[in-house]
Amino acid sequence: MFNTLTHFATRLAQSLTPLQWWCIAIVLVVIRQLTQVWLDGLYVDSQFPVPFYIGQTTFNAEELKGYYAVLISKGTLEDYFWVQMADYLFMVTVFVSFFALMTAVYRSLPNVKWLKDLAWVMVFIAPTAALFDAVENLVSFFFIADSQGFADWLVYPYSSSAVIKFAIFILAYLWAIVGLLISVIGFLVRRFQS
Repeated sequence: MFNTLTHFATRLAQSLTPLQWWCIAIVLVVIRQLTQVWLDGLYVDSQFPVPFYIGQTTFNAEELKGYYAVLISKGTLEDYFWVQMADYLFMVTVFVSFFALMTAVYRSLPNVKWLKDLAWVMVFIAPTAALFDAVENLVSFFFIADSQGFADWLVYPYSSSAVIKFAIFILAYLWAIVGLLISVIGFLVRRFQS
């Protein structure tokens, strides 16, 4: 299966020029950002008592149960459920935008083997942020279903998935910046040498 996926990704990456990939990536990143703004608004409306990144990375069941108690007291637990459902649309935008962005970087880099190999690995790693977000969301439905009685150990897969997701986000953005700089410098060097 992995070989089939790799073959498909290779053909897809080669089907467009680097400039076309950058255009697609920019549009998809903007769409992803707009989806993030919409999702953030829903999150604020749910009145969850702490920013999402704090709640998601707590690793503390009692603390998390306290956050859900606030939602129950405010009558917004159902609103929070719909935030979690809407998050799946955000995950789709993350997956496709990261794939396009990493592919744009990969296609733009100079033909240096270790650099291209690293870039190719990032084409597969970056989109997994959405998969870890999906795992985290799935666990949150157990919290919503029994917000005061859920098993305490559930915070570990929940918060672990969130930490991995955020780490991949940071790694992907840093790599996109570094890759873009390397690509621009490589382009300028080739331009001045010819």
